[in-house]
Amino acid sequence: MSEPDREISDIKHDIIKHVDSLAADIIDVSKQLYNNPETAYKEYQSCRLLSDFLRKRDFDIETAVGDIETSFRARPNGVQPQKPTVAFLAEYDALPKIGHGCGHNLIAAASLGAFTALHRTWPNHPGAIELLGTPAEEGGGGKVKLAEAGAFEGVDMALMFHPGHQNRLGGNSLGRIKAKVEFFGKTAHAAAAPEAGINALDAMVCAYNNISVLRQQMDTAGRIHGIITDGGDAPNVIPDYTAGLFYIRSLKRDYLKMLFKRFEACCHAAGKATGCEVKISVLPPSLEPMKRNPVLEEVWKRNLIALGLEPCLTPTPAGSTDLGNISQIMPVIQPYLSLCSEETAVHTTAFAEATQSDKGRDVLVNAAKLLAMTAYDYLASEKIRKDAARAFSEAS
Repeated sequence: MSEPDREISDIKHDIIKHVDSLAADIIDVSKQLYNNPETAYKEYQSCRLLSDFLRKRDFDIETAVGDIETSFRARPNGVQPQKPTVAFLAEYDALPKIGHGCGHNLIAAASLGAFTALHRTWPNHPGAIELLGTPAEEGGGGKVKLAEAGAFEGVDMALMFHPGHQNRLGGNSLGRIKAKVEFFGKTAHAAAAPEAGINALDAMVCAYNNISVLRQQMDTAGRIHGIITDGGDAPNVIPDYTAGLFYIRSLKRDYLKMLFKRFEACCHAAGKATGCEVKISVLPPSLEPMKRNPVLEEVWKRNLIALGLEPCLTPTPAGSTDLGNISQIMPVIQPYLSLCSEETAVHTTAFAEATQSDKGRDVLVNAAKLLAMTAYDYLASEKIRKDAARAFSEAS
């Protein structure tokens, strides 16, 4: 574990000491999550594990936040919500078959350690802190549902960390619309009477090719990719029904909306060309691009360097996350800490195994320290709060 900089304030030194005192406990939480992975909206044991950890340390626990059974909220015992409020976010869902190949076991345990250490170190801080357990990041859009249910009302800033390949101050994420496309035609014998049929598979192939042609004119911030989920039942029968599932993505909100209209046009043109009826359904959740906050990232950077870690400032490829939706309603930060080399891809069993390595344990403890220190800076400095709010309002 990195030695802290001698210039760190006394409170931050105390935060570091408290996290170190919690290290064995949060490492055990991470291990238990790793050994008992649960997928989206089925994280009953994980939710109970995290809630019990905090309940034993005299935090008040609200269960089933937003009517989501596997969500929870923790607040210091007897403390009422007040301004400003900082929310530590804990993800704890795993991937089917792979387990914690995205490192959510580290994410949850780090937020537990940061939240507990900051409260113990600085119990009379201005404002309030809470920890929000956010299920189903992997495809379920748990944070979207929580936001729609009002779970983030009253929160002024939210933060979490993510394990990765470099010590990045943050990362872009692509907004994403998930669309199901269906074509309806008419069956006929493919050899004896093809002229009597209306080929829904032809429509799907035309739509797929239209989208492929569109890609040449797409902005580099845009992505469309998909699969045919139903292509017919028998080769000698003209299919009367086909279906496909597509993701439309962009780093830019306005471009995402425009790109989806172009996607719809590709599908409708295919239907018109083949005589098929078309149905396009948007499947929840739709994910927003990440609105990054340079002020909060600079605060994290200073704390990162103070712990003796080096930030990586090069651009990074982007996926999609439900945290993007939260970043559109308040200042948010999700930095990355280096867990393993790029040869070990995210969403693999090897990445999950890395969370249980010596490096994984160091990443967890350092993440807890950095989250608590960054939340402290935000609560302690009116200037940081104002600058972060200004950066949020000015970002596109």
